[in-house]
Amino acid sequence: MNKLVISLILFAVSFPLYANSQVKSKCSNNSIDEGNLVVDDEELLEMDTEELMDVVIYTASKMVECVSKSVATTTVIDQKQIKEMGARNLLDVLKVVPGFGITQSQFGVRQIEVRGVNTLVSEKVLIMLNGHPLDHNLLNAGGTWAYDDLPVGSIKRLEIVRGTGSALYGANAFLAVINIMTQNAEDLDGFHVSAGGGSFDTQQYLASWGKKFDNGFEAALHFNFSDTGGIGSPLFTNQTQAMIGESKLSETRYDFEWQLGFKDFKFEGRYINKEQGTFFGPINELSDNRSKQNYENYFFKLSRDWKINDQLTINTEAFYDVFTANNLWVVAPNTPFALWHTVNKNQRTGAEVQANYTIDERQKIIIGFSYAEEIQNGIIDEGGPDTNHFVDIPNTTSNKKRRRWGVYAQDIWDPHKDLRLTFSARYDQYSDFGGTFNPRIGLNWEIIKNYSLRLSYGTAYRPPSFGELTYTNPITKGNLNLKPEEVETFEAGIIAHPIAGLTIQSTYYHTTINEIISLIPSSSFNSDYQNTGSIKSQGVETEIRYNFSGELKGSYLSANGVWQNSKQSGRLLADAPRYRMNFMANWAIDDTWSSFAHVLIKGSTLRNVGDTRANVSGYTVVDLGVLGKNLFNQKIDIGFNVHNLFDKHYYDPAPQNLDFSGDFQAAGITFFGHVDIRF
Repeated sequence: MNKLVISLILFAVSFPLYANSQVKSKCSNNSIDEGNLVVDDEELLEMDTEELMDVVIYTASKMVECVSKSVATTTVIDQKQIKEMGARNLLDVLKVVPGFGITQSQFGVRQIEVRGVNTLVSEKVLIMLNGHPLDHNLLNAGGTWAYDDLPVGSIKRLEIVRGTGSALYGANAFLAVINIMTQNAEDLDGFHVSAGGGSFDTQQYLASWGKKFDNGFEAALHFNFSDTGGIGSPLFTNQTQAMIGESKLSETRYDFEWQLGFKDFKFEGRYINKEQGTFFGPINELSDNRSKQNYENYFFKLSRDWKINDQLTINTEAFYDVFTANNLWVVAPNTPFALWHTVNKNQRTGAEVQANYTIDERQKIIIGFSYAEEIQNGIIDEGGPDTNHFVDIPNTTSNKKRRRWGVYAQDIWDPHKDLRLTFSARYDQYSDFGGTFNPRIGLNWEIIKNYSLRLSYGTAYRPPSFGELTYTNPITKGNLNLKPEEVETFEAGIIAHPIAGLTIQSTYYHTTINEIISLIPSSSFNSDYQNTGSIKSQGVETEIRYNFSGELKGSYLSANGVWQNSKQSGRLLADAPRYRMNFMANWAIDDTWSSFAHVLIKGSTLRNVGDTRANVSGYTVVDLGVLGKNLFNQKIDIGFNVHNLFDKHYYDPAPQNLDFSGDFQAAGITFFGHVDIRF
């Protein structure tokens, strides 16, 4: 009720400002005449990279708007920047985003920390592919299971929105939304191939083809293959069994994406088959290279945009998502129950309709409705001393079905040429725990020329996963009475362009998370999922970037940092540093060659309550790279990068276990090179 009251008050205060104004809005940088905000998806995809970087963003408001006018805290990284930094996968890119941190989990899946909150499966971050949510793992939530090592060769741009996003996107848009936008037929316009390789026997291959035809048909196809031996953990000693072992994070990935279109119809999707190793098993036993995780993830989406008239368009889509986990875990080495084999299949089927209506040149609204059915089945649990002697064991989770629907609306209007107000709200109804209402409201006010103030308030939710509801294994027990986690975030920021080429942005945020779903010990060996406690997180994110012009055009200097304070029950959270900084420089040597440098500085992190080990030390890591573009008749790009140039030994925190000491060692100095060819 409090969220509804706050939203209605803010709406009532802001509406008269709109009603009494007749001023046309333009982007403050005058790059485009934003005017009545009539910029559809086709126009967005037709804009070149520089226009996209400097002008518009889609993810922040589910409609195209100028970055300089958005009320959200955003970061946009385009394909050019990704190539310059020599990124190998998605998380290589995300680690340079203000407020983001990347760490390694015991299961081999990477964790995304946002604004001082770090969880095992990153379920509080919504990852999307071309606007389609990728949280297909319903058992454990989150999108990192299949997408943490996503190859970046086919990515056109990344749009990252920090803060709450449930007012538009619903579930899991809790702390941030990451929208991965890939190249379409027009971007490709032919056949592209790429090959890369480096340390740990790493190899990556990409083949892409795209074409638009005169009859209205278009197609874009991307095929990725990647394989790596992966870094191994340091040697650990099992004190109780006098056993020494080493685990490796080997990964093999097959990945196919398609985008097919005919006039106003689109059929798109992605198929991923991924196998990877792990450091530890589910009860912190060394895998001794026998643990294997196999994930199959795919989705299909059919959509059509209906243009009713110049003011009204309707977007419709239907989708089918599947995530299957087929895992082999080392549980208790040298015992009759050494191995545990689990299979679980998750399916989501649904549809969404969104109407976009332009009232006049100052105001545009959207109204949408979504429905989905989520199912967990195909459960297998078996164990034994080896794979030839498995027997059925009691299921560690159970079949589950959930239905949900949501309705949302958003109003963007410009009461003055220097002021934008955005109001959005969404209500979702779940068959298993009821309803949740989440608003967001914000303003962007250019107080004086080239200096803008941003203010926003929003809430979001994270529904309990099927595992948290239905786990029945000997270690953890689910709870069908769980309520969704809730968060509210207030942001205040300044963005300034004091001189040509220089952008400075600073954002203060205050976040409160309630109804946290946690494992609470119920005995010496068991824990239950419960809603308990709250987290308060606040901090300041600062970004500075200077783009050179003239003979140095294409060169830039960039720095960002976050100072964060996240507490639960008065204690700083574990595994989240107090500060993190990135320093980047790109030197365009000439029209062909450029060099890139990146320095990451991370502060130390605390241990969890009851863990008596020393804190995890902070570190500084340096990356260097060189890129040659448009070689040999503008058909070939080549790049070479050195990661962790000074071979820094640093660690990500491992969970406390009496049988082990130490943490997860990160990779030392590594090399990666690639060549891209366009036909």
